[in-house]
Amino acid sequence: MAAAIGLSEGAYLVLGTGAMLLMVTAVIAFALAFQRKLARKAREYEAIEKLMREQELQSAYFVIEGQEQERKRIAAELHDNIGGLLATLKIYSDLSVSSQAPADISRLNLKMNGLSATLADEVRKLSHELDLRTLSGFGLKVAVEHLCEALNDSGKIALTAVIDISRPINESRSFHLYRIIQELVTNTLKHADARHIRVELTQIEDDLTLIYEDDGHGFDPGAATRGMGMQNIRARLNQINGKLTVDSSAKGTTCIIELINYG
Repeated sequence: MAAAIGLSEGAYLVLGTGAMLLMVTAVIAFALAFQRKLARKAREYEAIEKLMREQELQSAYFVIEGQEQERKRIAAELHDNIGGLLATLKIYSDLSVSSQAPADISRLNLKMNGLSATLADEVRKLSHELDLRTLSGFGLKVAVEHLCEALNDSGKIALTAVIDISRPINESRSFHLYRIIQELVTNTLKHADARHIRVELTQIEDDLTLIYEDDGHGFDPGAATRGMGMQNIRARLNQINGKLTVDSSAKGTTCIIELINYG
């Protein structure tokens, strides 16, 4: 009887040891499999990151290439068109200075006056094209960021832009909004004696909100509606069905522009 019990205990011991070995083996196998899975995931993430870096580099290359082509186009425009007009203006100016006859001087001055008007139109047209190309090529977000960077580099004022746009805005609305922001910035620089400007552009589904703030000394919104700046802003808002709300005090000015169901 004792021998049977002893054999039974020995069998249990062997079985228990075998079960423990099997468990340890299973744990080790699971750990190795999990480690291989982690290594595979790491390689997949590295491949994805590499692809993203390649796409970013390719996108950056295309942007740089596009900018280089645009620089060449602008240089050609300045040299061939505006440069030619300036050269002609210089000739008329030299002739006017050297001439002694009042009739010739009057005639040359009229020509210089006409050329000056043509030059102003050409420069304005080139500036307009550049704004549209920046907006159409890179979008409103990048255009406003470029404006922000230029103002900050000038040292005249600190401008912060917070832009949350989830989908493209058509060129017409983008251009009008960009011009409105420019007009607001111009008004602040000319009249507000402010140190900071903040521009926030938020898009929620089909609604777009522009919040413009400065810390200047403010103005009377009622009186300002007669000024050319606010008239231009309201005229542009009429083009894109926008609503303007102005709050101004000695602590600063806040302009809120809303485009409801603009898409």
